[in-house]
Amino acid sequence: MLAFDVSASVNDVEFDLQRSGTADALRSDLVAAAIDRAPGGVAIAIVQWSSRTRQALGMDWVELHDMRDVATYADRVDAMPRRLPGGGTMIHSGLEFAARMLEAAPGYAHRQVIDIAGNGRTDDEKRLRETRAKLLSEGIVINGLAIEEDAASLTRYFEAYVIGGQNAFVITADDFDDFADAMEAKLLREISGAVFSMWHDKSIAPVR
Repeated sequence: MLAFDVSASVNDVEFDLQRSGTADALRSDLVAAAIDRAPGGVAIAIVQWSSRTRQALGMDWVELHDMRDVATYADRVDAMPRRLPGGGTMIHSGLEFAARMLEAAPGYAHRQVIDIAGNGRTDDEKRLRETRAKLLSEGIVINGLAIEEDAASLTRYFEAYVIGGQNAFVITADDFDDFADAMEAKLLREISGAVFSMWHDKSIAPVR
C-alpha cells in the first residue's frame, strides 16, 4: 500500500512529483524485473492522506505479475488525479486508512506493507503512537519515505516514531525532485528482498 502525502504543505506541483516519480520508479528496468520475478506477483494500491477526515483511495488494488502489467500500471499512476485539496498532517489517519484498505487486498499476502511518504511531522503525536502500536501488533510493516525540506531531519523522526515491523526502513528524498529515485530504491528493497538494516552497522540483510 503506497500512501501519498496530500496535506496543505504539498502543493500541486509537489503532488505531481510524487505521482510521476512513482510511475517512473515502476518503469525502472530493475523494479519491473523484480516484480516479474516475485513469486505470486505483487498486489499494490495507492491512498492519499492528509487530515483526520481527508483520506481517499487514489487507485484500487491491482495484481502485478509481469513487466507488461507493470508498464500498464505505471501509465495509470501517471494519470492519477489528486483527490484531496489539502489539510493537516495526520500521519495516524493515513496509516489507519491504509490499514483498512489492506483488509480489501486480493488473495493472500505473505507480507503486508504500508509505504507512507510525507514531508512533515504529525499533528497528533499521541494518536500516531497508538495507531503505530496497533498496526505493528497485527503484523503490518510500516516503511517510510521521508521528503526532507528543512533541517529538522524528518528521516530520523520517521525512524523513531513512524516505521516499524520486520526489516522496516526509511528512504530519504532530499526534496520532491528526488522522489523518483527514492521510490525506486524503496520498491527494490521491498520487492527484491534486499533491505537495509538501520540498527546493525548499516548491513544488508535478507527478508525472512
